[in-house]
Amino acid sequence: MHIVAAWFAFVLAAVLQEPAGGGKSGYVVVVNAANSCVQTGKDAAATTKKLFLKEMTQWPGGVEARPYGRVATGPEHAAFMREVLGMTDAELARHWLRMKNMDGTTPPKDVDTDRMVLKYVAKHDGAFGIVRADAVKGVAGVKVLFEF
Repeated sequence: MHIVAAWFAFVLAAVLQEPAGGGKSGYVVVVNAANSCVQTGKDAAATTKKLFLKEMTQWPGGVEARPYGRVATGPEHAAFMREVLGMTDAELARHWLRMKNMDGTTPPKDVDTDRMVLKYVAKHDGAFGIVRADAVKGVAGVKVLFEF
């Protein structure tokens, strides 16, 4: 019986374990390298949330924001929803329905891969998106705003 209890405790500990990196998911929000935003940590996350939800349309400094989302079935999307937006998929769907009905605002374009997010973000001032932290190394034209 003790073996079963020990096995159960081991499995439970593995399931409840925090993500590697001290509670971080291993994802980052990247911005165009020309972005002048100097916010970090929670302030950067709060601004990113408002820009992604299109409650704000410009970065501090006046550059038009261009958010890129990830496909809803991807782990990047799930981590961003949980860690940055603090919303469920249903809450996000209600938000976009409300925004569409109020003034025609549509959600950010969903992008399939880290490579494509990095390409779009590097190409457009004001652009930002979510990628794996290890995908950014050596990529020109982008910088990490914050990790989550």
